[in-house]
Amino acid sequence: MNGGGQFLNYYGFNFFGSYNFESISTSLTRGGPKLIIPPNYSFGIEAYSDSRENIIITPSAEYYRSQTGSYQFDLGMQIEWKPSSQISFALEPEYSYNFTKYQWVGNFADQYAVKSYNTRYVFADLYQKTLSATIRLNWIFTPTLSLQLYVQPLLAVGNYEKFKEILNPPSIDAKEYGGEGSQISYDKESMEYTVDPDEGGPAEAFSFDNPDFNFKSLRGNLVLRWEALPGSVFYFAWTNSRMNFENPGEFNLKNDFGNLIRAESDNVFLVKFSYWI
Repeated sequence: MNGGGQFLNYYGFNFFGSYNFESISTSLTRGGPKLIIPPNYSFGIEAYSDSRENIIITPSAEYYRSQTGSYQFDLGMQIEWKPSSQISFALEPEYSYNFTKYQWVGNFADQYAVKSYNTRYVFADLYQKTLSATIRLNWIFTPTLSLQLYVQPLLAVGNYEKFKEILNPPSIDAKEYGGEGSQISYDKESMEYTVDPDEGGPAEAFSFDNPDFNFKSLRGNLVLRWEALPGSVFYFAWTNSRMNFENPGEFNLKNDFGNLIRAESDNVFLVKFSYWI
């Protein structure tokens, strides 16, 4: 269901809502058996100010929840500023918080995992925070000379907890490691988890790397366009990109931003000229 409306002052809003019935996923186990996906629902709303004004503001919010306990909410804001007919500047920050009850970690062969086709399908709870923004600048100096700027910072941090295995696919019933006759331990030096699925039984222990992550990136490009002759265009472009992965699982905006700024960057300069014969 979706809809919207606009007032006489040209302010308006849009909204949506959805409900998904129980379904089947053939990809959740990454090549393993299909799993039942319980019902879930989502809804969201977006408002906007008068598009004829010099400053246009568009806030938005969305929410999702599943019967498994998974949920996600997103908050966004788009601000567009047009100080003149030649210049437009847009800023679009967005924050997302996501809790996933069944996030895939890995598949591990085990002849004693009979009910799950001789493979242990390991999942975990994932707490993920994502902060991003899109920045755009369009500046038309003359009908033949213009400048465009695009910048996109991104910070995504994920923390995995409560590792578990699927017991009886296609059901999503799971056994959390550390209980029900199983053990799990973590080695800080090697950053590995070791699991004994039957605590001294015939099944062999297995290990996997800590899947926590802290991905930071900054990408941007600057393009100068000059139409030297009718149909003949000169371009000068600069692209900058950098990434950083320090402090996985930890969300600290000040430290993360500092690590990203100090990260090595790739710079690409491109000059192009097209001549219309």
